[in-house]
Amino acid sequence: MEYANLTHLPFILDFSNLQFDTTIIFIVSILLAITVNAEAQAFMATLLGDAQTQAKDRFHFNPLGHMNLSGVLCFAVAGFGWPKQPKIHTKNFKHPDFYLILVKFAGPFANLMLASIAGSILWIMGNWGVEDQVFPILVAVNIIMFVTGFIPIPPLAGASLVSFFFPKQTNISSRSKLIFDAVPYLFVAALVWIKLTHGNLLDIYFSPVFTAMFNFISG
Repeated sequence: MEYANLTHLPFILDFSNLQFDTTIIFIVSILLAITVNAEAQAFMATLLGDAQTQAKDRFHFNPLGHMNLSGVLCFAVAGFGWPKQPKIHTKNFKHPDFYLILVKFAGPFANLMLASIAGSILWIMGNWGVEDQVFPILVAVNIIMFVTGFIPIPPLAGASLVSFFFPKQTNISSRSKLIFDAVPYLFVAALVWIKLTHGNLLDIYFSPVFTAMFNFISG
């Protein structure tokens, strides 16, 4: 089934022609997606041994508490982003490096599950002849978070795979930590530059995957 407002993925708001209903649906979809992503990471961490009963960033299901500035900026620029990362104490894991990968990827796979549920509802509504704007965008946002989660750039889940295969430094300098913390903002800046220069990096490498998954999940 084709959807007029999703002929191009990733779904990005057109700031020169914002539509109230589409904007609200996109924002709500983002809030749901980042909440599911962050809570799935927290659940997996708890399941694997890092139980933090007093942690304020776990199991509160408050979207505002999971918002991350760089992640929100990335959503505005490129149509995808990330939540505020829950604090993980890897020393509580039996196999710290491997379990951290499982924790990080729990987020994107939770987004895929949410996309599948929304896609099933969308498929049923389509068979009943009901037109809808909410579920197509919800499916699109979660698919995009799933696929881009594999990009090996912090704080995306793919970065945990890179760190798994590289030697660990026990003593990280303050300068190195500062650079690491700046990576998400540098990533967003690069995406802004690509957008301003009319680049099509996402179109070339990711749009075919987004579109294929969207069509498969939505039926």
